[in-house]
Amino acid sequence: MSASMNKILADLKMRKGRTLLVIIGILVGVFGLTSINLTKDVLLSAYSYTIESQATQPDITMLVDKPDTSLTPILKAVPNVKAVQFETRISTLWRINKAPGYTPIKIVSYPNLNTRQSPSLTPFELVSGRYPQAGEIVMEYGDIALATVNIGDTISIDTIHGQARLRVVGLARTAGVNPATSGKAQAYMSDAGVRQLDVLTNSNEPDRPSRQYMFHYKVDHISQVNTTAKVLQDVLLSKHVRVLATAFPGPAIVPLQQINGIFTLLTILIILAVFISAILIFNTVTTLITEQTAIIGAMKTLGGTQWQIMHSYLSFVAICSSLATIAGLILGIAGGYTLASMLAPSIPLALGPFMLPVNLILLGLLVGFGVPLLAALLPLWNGTRITIREALSAYGVSTGRGSVVLARFAWRLSWISQTMWLGLRGFFRRRWRVVFTIFMLSIAGTSFLVVQTLTTSVDHTVSSVFTNFHAEVEVDLGPQMTLGQITKDLSKVQNINTIERYGQGGANTPWGHLALWGIEPQTKIYHYHVVRGRWLRPDDSNVVLISSHFSALTGLAVGNDIVVSNANNQPATWRIIGIIDENVNGLGQMGAAIVPVNTLYQFQGIPANAAKDAASRVLIQANDPSAVATQKITQQIGNIAVTMATSGSVERGGGIVNVYLVQDEITRHQRSWFVSYILLYGVAVIVGSTAIIGLANELTASVLERRREIGMLRAMGASSWQVAQVFWMQGLSLSLIAWITGAMVGLPLAYAFLRVFSQFVMPIDFVCDPFAFLLMLLALLAIATFASITPAQHAARLRIAELLRYE
Repeated sequence: MSASMNKILADLKMRKGRTLLVIIGILVGVFGLTSINLTKDVLLSAYSYTIESQATQPDITMLVDKPDTSLTPILKAVPNVKAVQFETRISTLWRINKAPGYTPIKIVSYPNLNTRQSPSLTPFELVSGRYPQAGEIVMEYGDIALATVNIGDTISIDTIHGQARLRVVGLARTAGVNPATSGKAQAYMSDAGVRQLDVLTNSNEPDRPSRQYMFHYKVDHISQVNTTAKVLQDVLLSKHVRVLATAFPGPAIVPLQQINGIFTLLTILIILAVFISAILIFNTVTTLITEQTAIIGAMKTLGGTQWQIMHSYLSFVAICSSLATIAGLILGIAGGYTLASMLAPSIPLALGPFMLPVNLILLGLLVGFGVPLLAALLPLWNGTRITIREALSAYGVSTGRGSVVLARFAWRLSWISQTMWLGLRGFFRRRWRVVFTIFMLSIAGTSFLVVQTLTTSVDHTVSSVFTNFHAEVEVDLGPQMTLGQITKDLSKVQNINTIERYGQGGANTPWGHLALWGIEPQTKIYHYHVVRGRWLRPDDSNVVLISSHFSALTGLAVGNDIVVSNANNQPATWRIIGIIDENVNGLGQMGAAIVPVNTLYQFQGIPANAAKDAASRVLIQANDPSAVATQKITQQIGNIAVTMATSGSVERGGGIVNVYLVQDEITRHQRSWFVSYILLYGVAVIVGSTAIIGLANELTASVLERRREIGMLRAMGASSWQVAQVFWMQGLSLSLIAWITGAMVGLPLAYAFLRVFSQFVMPIDFVCDPFAFLLMLLALLAIATFASITPAQHAARLRIAELLRYE
């Protein structure tokens, strides 16, 4: 083995702790960058896969009055029809343990589902378990957020004969369906199983089936979809099947821009971790060169050139990089795919087949090898160009004038312990290294401040959407209900002060998706804040108030017209009469807008003559808004809903569909962001972990440089704890300075970060939470404490004789 290789191995073994810190530092950076980029690539692939799965999503959906699967071949023979799928759908209540004791559930069935034949259109992905037989059910994966349910459990649903019990045999995932945020469950059953359930059969009118029967169609040429729909209606009518409604569904997934925006911000944070890793390598190599100045002089005396000596130390860095990069790539790939699997259902997206991008491996190798080697070049160049005389005469570490000044200052403040002063004295030994360490800790603290500010702002923005509604209970209604009917039905419910209808939906605009709220012009429940223009008047129609965020994004102002389209691509033109302070609460929403409730209902397809008394949703303001009192309201309304459906007065799904607390709605929307919060804090922890390693490396180097001081302390009777306290105080002092620095620069950076988030992900308000500065301080103190443990323990265990013989 060559002398050069022997020296490299000796450097690796001589300071095992330092070598391990370098490896872990590089590993953390490679792991973070790989995991985040792989998560992004998998989700983008899932996005493409889901978009491609739109090839299996219907272009036309027709609700018909009777089931007749024998018509499928006839309908498929219609020109421009590519595929046909029949579906049976029923809606009922799933009994759960949470108040009000149930949640709406939509049960879907396709022909031959029990023979393991998946549907050709509107497919779902069976995540685990098997397809259902009679008496069995497959639950949508997101149902778990509504109530705890596992394969093998038995659930109860309502029928006209009482509750039916079904065995859960599988979990499924459906693109565009997320019960965790909608609050409405979905499940799948076989045709035989659905036929056994008298869930929606109206006993008063047995000749009028109340199940929903649908034909889904995929066309070859979307431009001819309207003509094709007319031909299909005529074919069904000729076969004595009446078409009750026709719809043209669109994809229900988040735009690609929002996914890219989130991961761009995460990548920025990860780059900070890589930057800290570079500082760690810089400090480590500098310390190594300083330690081995005499060795470098000896190597030059023996004829070694600057390049040969540099090559030796670069090989040391390369070996550390190899070990760290391989481990970082493996862990990053595993962690990234696991994270993507967790995120996909909440967007929602359907994961396609896993493919490992080659560019991801190349990026990991570039970061794992390139960053450390580049960080090592400058200290190696400066350290190895030293002359032989300078190298052989170098000895010890100068205390510098700062230490003298500090000593005089310490004499005046005698009430501060000597161990604390010794900890502060470490600042003046390697000032440039201290500056780098403070800079590194400031980056870590700033990342925590940015993440805390961002999550607080998102949480505030999401919850503020509903704070303008001064109501406690929301009731969702079916198509048979009107405002007059629901007001009459709820007249006997105690503790109700005000019942007011409203609507919620969305509109497509040239700038993106617009969240729509339909509000009564003379509202008593919605407390609006008009920034410019005016509020709605009772005689207003085809007018809109847009949010200030959307106005800033688009440049639209009071008096402008805006053209929007609904889910069926039917356009509408509204005049902007005001700018309102209103937020959004979901990905893909580029702004919010308020329209008269009648205008919204007409936009959603309700005829103008019926819109005045229509009610798809109502809000209830209680006399007593306490939690116990409002829970009683939901229970009473729930009992009315069950009575209406089981008595046959209305079809299930035609009366009261759902009732829940407005606070639960706020919680549900906030919960939909929890995975994003975990992502952000996870990245902040990665940055913090790199800072821990960097500070530990600095303190370890300080222990090595101050061995004589430690020996003198021990000889004077200092305990192991007092010796350890010196280095703990050094770490805490560095963290406190980093906190002050990070607090000054972190707030402007947090604001800039939020502006980028608002531009590319979702408009949010900037909320500065004082708790964020406390969290930043606690994070830095925790970093200092964790980083100090090993160096302090090492210093405390050194023997006096060994220390005083050093050098």
